[in-house]
Amino acid sequence: MGMRVCAALVVTAVVSAGCAGPNPQPPAPGSSAVPKTGVALPDISGIKIHGDESDPINRMVMQAIADLESYWGKHYPELYETEFEPIEGGYYAAYPSSGEVPPCATDPSDISGNAFYCYTADVVAWDAEGLLPELSSKYGDFVIPVVMAHEFGHAIQGRSNYTARTVTKELQADCFAGAWSKHALDERIFDVNAAQLDSALAGVLDLRDQPGTSKMDPNAHGSGFDRVSAFQDGYDNGPDSCKDYRDDDPMVLALPFNDAEDEARGGNMPYDSVLNTVPYDLEDYWTQVYPEVVEGQQWVPVRGLEPFDPYNPPDCGGDSTDGYALFYCVPDDYIGWDNEIAMRQVYRQGGDYAVATLLATQYGLAALERLNDQSQERTSTLRSDCLAGAYTASVILHNRPETSTFSISPGDLDEGIKALLVFCGDGDVERQGAGYARVRAFREGVMNGVDPCLSLEP
Repeated sequence: MGMRVCAALVVTAVVSAGCAGPNPQPPAPGSSAVPKTGVALPDISGIKIHGDESDPINRMVMQAIADLESYWGKHYPELYETEFEPIEGGYYAAYPSSGEVPPCATDPSDISGNAFYCYTADVVAWDAEGLLPELSSKYGDFVIPVVMAHEFGHAIQGRSNYTARTVTKELQADCFAGAWSKHALDERIFDVNAAQLDSALAGVLDLRDQPGTSKMDPNAHGSGFDRVSAFQDGYDNGPDSCKDYRDDDPMVLALPFNDAEDEARGGNMPYDSVLNTVPYDLEDYWTQVYPEVVEGQQWVPVRGLEPFDPYNPPDCGGDSTDGYALFYCVPDDYIGWDNEIAMRQVYRQGGDYAVATLLATQYGLAALERLNDQSQERTSTLRSDCLAGAYTASVILHNRPETSTFSISPGDLDEGIKALLVFCGDGDVERQGAGYARVRAFREGVMNGVDPCLSLEP
């Protein structure tokens, strides 16, 4: 059954937000991030690495390095008013099983599953037998240049004498990686489409801190939400925006566990508890927010919630919803979801707040319907994603204390953006827009609330 699990598709004008899916694995890599035929490619003849230069992973690293050196040769003088000095200590493809280690490492465990820039030796090193092949197999080839762009970001910090907390340095490096990625896509350095960019972003998301890590931790790199936000900042606004990063600007959303029980569960509510809590909290949220959006008008509760067996789906306005795993039915004013396969799979692989976020997008569509929003599918998708972010902000802020006890846990924001990045089916990107834009819309709602959501455009 080709099921749909993303927001905002109108089927015979009756079902809004029917979604394909789930595809809870990251988007299939598809065509790899191999240099495009016919494009003037970076010359790698002058790039030397310590390691196997015939290894396809290392060849891609070399391709990225060649372009990164060219990119920073141009942009570093613009940012820092001095010439960019190429990395002098060398590039090291490490094979931990060999027992050999690159400079700045004392044991194979230092590089196993890792990539780093070493300030003292001016070296970039990467695990060529574990980390990069694994990331490539899970998230497509473009994640490899993104990792290298992050490490180059640290090299830029070393050259500019940048000082900040560890987490701020990591976020700035993510921002620089985003700025370079925009250049790489615009200049067609790599053969990457929107779905593959989403997949690479999912790889960035997986390189997050453990939920509950303090921003003051000397090893903190930031949550997935923080890291993807920084990447998108660089992608959207360029390296100038990254240069201005300072401690607490951008703000790091380091959330604590609510209590010992929450920590013991890893921040995850049981599946049935999510479905028994979140829709009612969404009703409470919209009951309080809607009169502020439309002065003097009260929220009309969604008429129904319809968890269903995918082999016996409900009708919507007399039409079949077969093949849909999550949707808002406009004429009958109910939200339906496949309660046996799709949403449970989202829960298992995405977490409790992945489910909560997808439900919140459907309430966003119900709100747009009540506001008589007549926008096209891509626009309504972005607006409902943004409204899901605004709801999330309310949960974080606990700004409904008399009517709601629902709380968010560390890692929940990451689960929310993961839902928008990877739980999509065939054709969803073409119809509804890339996960990249949907995550940006969600983040807009988290940071700025409802008002900007209602005027978002693709």
